[in-house]
Amino acid sequence: MPHEIDTARLAAAIRDRRKDQNLGVRAASSEIGGVSSSTLSRVEKGNLPDLDTYLRLCRWLGRPATYFARDPGGVAAQETRLPDDVIVQLRADRTLDERTRDALVTMIRTAYAAAKRGDIEDESVYE
Repeated sequence: MPHEIDTARLAAAIRDRRKDQNLGVRAASSEIGGVSSSTLSRVEKGNLPDLDTYLRLCRWLGRPATYFARDPGGVAAQETRLPDDVIVQLRADRTLDERTRDALVTMIRTAYAAAKRGDIEDESVYE
């Protein structure tokens, strides 16, 4: 089955990583290596990179090449990758102001970390 790259999701992941590391486009392209700042900027705008650039970006993002794949119908090719998926979507949502977006990201990261530690009580017992 053919697959496509979810360029919006890739772009959001790049912006998220740059923001988390407080990197400009030039600094990020230098860190990635082999990707010009103009190419990185185009990918952040949703353009599809060539294969070499795509693989470099995936390595920089710490994701396998299949991470941003989807089937032609738009369904994610792999299992759900929460909380990363939620955070990427929040960062991509331009209807939220930056402060709200950052607060939601912090809340999600905190909740998932607590759940991983087992610090969240199962509230279904109260139903």
